[in-house]
Amino acid sequence: MAQAAHPIDPAQSALDQRIDNLMAAHQDDARAVIETLLMTIDARTARISFGFVRGRLPD
Repeated sequence: MAQAAHPIDPAQSALDQRIDNLMAAHQDDARAVIETLLMTIDARTARISFGFVRGRLPD
């Protein structure tokens, strides 16, 4: 069997699988995947922010 032109990085392969899963879950709609990721980031930021993110410091 021939060797791959570039070695396959297991971490990159796992990332590719996660991307493939997200794309499949959203019927290959990249915009929906990006929107979901942005909403997830916003929710995470809101949970861990102590007011230093997005101007949430008290007046």
